[in-house]
Amino acid sequence: MLRLLTLILLSLSNLLASPVALINDRVVSREEFNLVFDLYWKEILHLSPKKPTIRDKELFLLEYIKGEILEDVAKEMGIVVTDEEIDERLRLWGRNPSANPLIRDFVRRELLAQRVSEVVAGSIYISEGEIKAYYILNRREFFYPKQVKLLRVVVDEKRRAKKVREMLKKGIIPSGKGIIIGKERWYSVQSLPRKVRSRLYPYKKGRVTLPIKYDGKYIILKVVDTRKSGILPLEMVRDQVRLKLLKRKREEVFRQWFQEVLQSYRLELYPENL
Repeated sequence: MLRLLTLILLSLSNLLASPVALINDRVVSREEFNLVFDLYWKEILHLSPKKPTIRDKELFLLEYIKGEILEDVAKEMGIVVTDEEIDERLRLWGRNPSANPLIRDFVRRELLAQRVSEVVAGSIYISEGEIKAYYILNRREFFYPKQVKLLRVVVDEKRRAKKVREMLKKGIIPSGKGIIIGKERWYSVQSLPRKVRSRLYPYKKGRVTLPIKYDGKYIILKVVDTRKSGILPLEMVRDQVRLKLLKRKREEVFRQWFQEVLQSYRLELYPENL
């Protein structure tokens, strides 16, 4: 029993010997921090080829502490995140829901922070004047390059692809076996592959490309519409601007609120132990 107690005390001594932070009575050890940080760096940011700097670790430590405190606050506010919500967010990230428990914990904390922020910020009103002012002062943000609206048709064999091309040139939308009609979409001309750009040039409405062989099938593109480069009108970006301003205001309200929350915590940082 004495030996067991000695081992426990030694373990506690080693743990306290290398803390990176102290949140009230909660010790964040270097071992715990490195375990979480390594996972974050490799699995969340996908920056494994790059070596993290001390500054990277310091910034993450602040976020980690913020997450610890928000967990306490969310519990007091009665805010919870379900496993189903975590699964849904992981799917949006393109990850398997049965991911590493630490990754699930990252997701849970992100969702908690989002919920707390929404509750703290409450209903924020964005006026039409604010929207117009932002648009006028940041017009270059809404610049768009020359674009083409393309109809994409995929055909399973070359002979059928030639017939489909002739139909498209006549304004007929083909259908039938071995033909897949895609949705019409706008594309920046410069973002298109060089081979596609050369086939579409001079980008006139109604132009139809020759069949392009790709992955054992044939793709035919038709220019449905064109749009010169310019600034998107306010009518098209009003909702986008409103959401941006709303996010900015919420972040400011949340930041001020969190500064007040921190006053009730005893917080000590030991960056030299990172």
